[in-house]
Amino acid sequence: MRQYIREPAEIYKKSFDTILSEVDFTGYNDQEKKIVTRIIHACGDVSIAEDIFISENAIKSGISALKLGEKIFVDSKMVAAGIIEKNLKMSRIYCHIGDDDVVDIAKKLNTTRSAAAVEHWKDGMSNSILVIGNAPTALFRVLEIINENNIQPRLVIGMPLGFVGAVESKEELINFHQSTGLNIITIRGRRGGSAMASAAINAISLLIDDR
Repeated sequence: MRQYIREPAEIYKKSFDTILSEVDFTGYNDQEKKIVTRIIHACGDVSIAEDIFISENAIKSGISALKLGEKIFVDSKMVAAGIIEKNLKMSRIYCHIGDDDVVDIAKKLNTTRSAAAVEHWKDGMSNSILVIGNAPTALFRVLEIINENNIQPRLVIGMPLGFVGAVESKEELINFHQSTGLNIITIRGRRGGSAMASAAINAISLLIDDR
């Protein structure tokens, strides 16, 4: 049998050392570097660094939201499961995908369950953190609600993946940032997913007490 590393701390350190040796972090500040590193660690693909987009005040705004205990809305249970709650201080995670009425809402609006669940976010969206790591339809709906109701979340992490709507929804998110100043973190292209979306939140939570 092949010999392999077993000690968790050593595995963790070697993983991050490998990322640091293979990625050109030129142009990233120290906080952005930590976000990008953890997103890469979540997917095992250093090439994704080229597609990560972090708006200027996104990390600062995310840290502020977590310090204040603002709500975190997520589009899937997988995103919720990937977030390390002990690092969140006062913030709570809300996932409505399993709510009893979501299927009925989806049928009424002729949309996905993920997008229908976003309807339950409306009243709490202001000053919150919104994390979409699964469905492009959820991200599109989030932007519609923000636009229609003039809502100002603290941060939108938009990382849906796939072949239908993923690219377009994330480009729409970037365009929305450019026109309104919305704070965002996203990944251009088809790649994304729950693990990377939750990794972004986890990275921000570790910066709360960063000096």
